[in-house]
Amino acid sequence: MPPRRSILFVAVTAEERGLLGSDFFVNNPVVPPGSIVANINLDMPLFLYPVADLVAFGAENSTLQFVAEASAQAEGFHFTPDPMPEENLFVRSDQYSFVRKGIPSIFLVPGFTSLDGDVDGEALFREHLKEHYHKASDDLSRPIDWKSALRFARAHTRIGYTVASETNRPTWLEGNVFGVRFATP
Repeated sequence: MPPRRSILFVAVTAEERGLLGSDFFVNNPVVPPGSIVANINLDMPLFLYPVADLVAFGAENSTLQFVAEASAQAEGFHFTPDPMPEENLFVRSDQYSFVRKGIPSIFLVPGFTSLDGDVDGEALFREHLKEHYHKASDDLSRPIDWKSALRFARAHTRIGYTVASETNRPTWLEGNVFGVRFATP
């Protein structure tokens, strides 16, 4: 059944130069600004091992949390807290351009827990950042757990479809700092 709302896919660039692409889009949208009800950011998921958990940056800020949790659980994932809170990733990635326009946003990434108890997901992640990130070796010859990638894609599809199908728009949770600061009445 088609969703009640359209789903717009936007590919942006220059995130590491100051969220330039996403900032340009939110200030020059190709649809009426009020029609954008949520941002579901997909950026740099690494599937170096069979992934058991997801980190949902920003989920705790809005009703997107409930949709994201149900969607992740349906694909066999559980949520874990941000393993690197000192990095402050929620305000350093493209979803933050949408947040500044009052649009509830989430950003899901694979967590460090592997379904294979013999695999240290955090060690593989950190090794990737140190040895391969933004280097010529960061290519498709690197190991990819395609089953985890498929489950991750399905979880995102569920989130997008649910948000697009619901009668109500996602909202900021009562008293949330981003909602208080950026939401428009």
